[in-house]
Amino acid sequence: METSEAQKFNLKNFLSTKAAAIVAAGVAVVGAGTLAFSNSIADGNKIVLGVRSEGQPINGLDKRGAEKFFTNVANQKIHKLTFRYGTEEFVVMPEEIDLKPLVDKATQEAFSYGRGGSTVSNFNDQIKCALNGRNVKLSAEFDATKLNEKLADIAAKIDCDPVNALCRFSSGGAIEKIPGVIGKRLNVEELALSLTEPLTTLNLPKGAIDLKPEEIPPFITTEDISAIDSVLGTYSTYYNPGDRGDNIWIAANAISNKLVKSSWTFSFNDTVGERTWDNGYKVAGVIINGRPAEDYGGGVCQVSSTLYNAILLAGLTPTERTPHFYQSTYVAPGRDATVADGYLDFKFRNDFPHNVYLIAEAYGSTLSVYVLGTKADLGGADIAIEREGSDMTPSIYRVWYSGNDVIRSEFLHTDVYEKPKPRQD
Repeated sequence: METSEAQKFNLKNFLSTKAAAIVAAGVAVVGAGTLAFSNSIADGNKIVLGVRSEGQPINGLDKRGAEKFFTNVANQKIHKLTFRYGTEEFVVMPEEIDLKPLVDKATQEAFSYGRGGSTVSNFNDQIKCALNGRNVKLSAEFDATKLNEKLADIAAKIDCDPVNALCRFSSGGAIEKIPGVIGKRLNVEELALSLTEPLTTLNLPKGAIDLKPEEIPPFITTEDISAIDSVLGTYSTYYNPGDRGDNIWIAANAISNKLVKSSWTFSFNDTVGERTWDNGYKVAGVIINGRPAEDYGGGVCQVSSTLYNAILLAGLTPTERTPHFYQSTYVAPGRDATVADGYLDFKFRNDFPHNVYLIAEAYGSTLSVYVLGTKADLGGADIAIEREGSDMTPSIYRVWYSGNDVIRSEFLHTDVYEKPKPRQD
């Protein structure tokens, strides 16, 4: 006759309850005989009844048999780790990270049940073990440093920096737009942490582990330049090659390929950085306290002044601009914009609905700045810069035209120049 699950359960409770009574009665009445029986089991070289591992009973095994059992379990559980990204697969072998099963630890744990205490407590533990069971889990250890190194090697094959979308001129002068590239970054620390438990518990993934690197968008995305279709404004100035020309080239490159989003304000100083020897600048002519002098970064004001004229012709809004002490040689009076590290900046704001994009070129002896944007933002107008007054006190206006008709005239500023002071050597 078969025993139902409910009957088994009740039988177990009955045995458990009766076992405790038998132990107590046995100790009290039989005494020495029971203690002798307990000692004979606990002092034996076999794993006691009720101990299991991997769903199998391992009672009755001696230490050598237990070690063989756990070694076989390890051989079944330990295998290579396979990582997959797209069509590529990367393999890490167990020996490469020193993955080792803790066979001795599991064996000692299996033999610890029903041993190590008093005779009575050992006997009680063995009874409980037989009734309730004990499960021994095989664990492992690995070299975390080596794992990180292997994962870093994989990351090096996946990681890539984002690349900004950019605008450039074709050989025919048309605007070309190059899409941006999304960067990839595999989080090695996070991946290593996720593998710690599977490795130490020997629950290694059986299939390939799909890698999901973080996507890093470029600062200038393809969408950012999608509406750009024309040159809104451009301006060129001229210079002589040499140290001053080298400084102009460095500053021009610093402002080139820069995006100014709608409502953003562009800062020349923040974009170009300090004009120092460490940043590649050379000593050339500057104006200090109204006197000709020499310092690092001489010539950079020509870049800010050329940019100033280009953004005026593009219809953008200057928000911070300072004239030189006396007239510059490379732009007309009233159309210069001086800068100095830390206290004189040139800034403008993009009030258009769409983004604008700057290109600056300094080749040979010509510096040119182009402001690219969306033609519709100008509403079909052409822009001119006009002057009233003398060279020493020029008043500058920006005039918006529709054909020959003036749409509006915008007063910008009136400058007052001084005569150059003698140079102090």
